[in-house]
Amino acid sequence: MSDRIETENDAIDFMKRVKFALRYNSTPALPLASMYNAAHDKRRAIELTNALLARDEVVETNVIADRLVLVHRDIVPALYALRTRYRKAKLPDEPQRALLLIQENKTATAGEVRRFLGVDGMKRPDPADLALGELQREMRIDRGPSSVPKNGIPYLSQEGFPYRIFEEAHRDLVKAAKKLKIDEAVDIIREAAGPIPPRKFTTMFKLIL
Repeated sequence: MSDRIETENDAIDFMKRVKFALRYNSTPALPLASMYNAAHDKRRAIELTNALLARDEVVETNVIADRLVLVHRDIVPALYALRTRYRKAKLPDEPQRALLLIQENKTATAGEVRRFLGVDGMKRPDPADLALGELQREMRIDRGPSSVPKNGIPYLSQEGFPYRIFEEAHRDLVKAAKKLKIDEAVDIIREAAGPIPPRKFTTMFKLIL
C-alpha cells in the first residue's frame, strides 16, 4: 500500500489513523503528521483538505501548538469539551465585533472582517487576523472549505476562507462534547496523540490542560 494519499478515501483513512495532522508543512519540533507530506503535493493536499472539511470528516483548529491542525471528527468533542472550560467571560472589542459579523451573516471571510473592522490595507497580521485567530483558539469559530484556483497559489482561494460559528457548523460534535467527563476527554486526547513525551504533550496541548 502506498504511503501517498491521492483520493478523498485515502485522505479519510489517513485522518482516521493519525487523528491530528498539520494543515501545511511539518516541523521537527512538532511530532504531528502533515497533509503536505502525506499528499507529496501542496495543491493536492489543499484539495483533499477542502474535501475533508466539506464532508465534515475533520475540523480545523489552532488550539494545538498555535498551528493550524486538522482534527478527525471523532476527537473533536474531547478537544471542544476541554477547550471551552477556559473561554474568556468577555471578549476584547475586535474579536467580539468579528464574532457578531459572522453570527449575523452566518459566515464571513477574513477580507470581510478586515473591511468591517476598518483595517483593510494594514500590515499583516492585522487586527482582523488577530481577532479571527483568537476566536478560533477559543473554538468559537472555524474555517470551512473553499475552492482551489486552477492556476497560481493553491491556498489563495478567490472567495477566501469562510469562517463559521463553531456551534452552528458542528452541532452534533458539540452535543457529543457535553456528554463527556473531563477525565474521559483527556484520555481521548492522550490516546489520539500517541507516544509523545509528557513535557512535549503538555506544551502542545497547553490550551486545554
